[in-house]
Amino acid sequence: MESLALFVGIMFLIAVLSGPLALAISYIRIGKFFTLLTKRVLVGIFSVAASISGALFIVSTSTPPAKLLGLFSLGMASLAVYRAFQAPVVDDSSN
Repeated sequence: MESLALFVGIMFLIAVLSGPLALAISYIRIGKFFTLLTKRVLVGIFSVAASISGALFIVSTSTPPAKLLGLFSLGMASLAVYRAFQAPVVDDSSN
């Protein structure tokens, strides 16, 4: 029973922390290609972890707080992926 509680606790921490961490990484402004690639890889890893744990909380539980936690995790992960992988904005007003 203790291992099950530990497993659920680790899943809870992944769901709570990986989405906001991926979103925080997506706000970092980077100009060089290698660091941009590193940022995108890190956001991808944390977003996949948040998406899987969030979907698991939504599907496998019947309690509303757990479903809200899953929706929070999925929402943060999708927002982080959108911010990290969107096309860069080009300013054409200098012409």
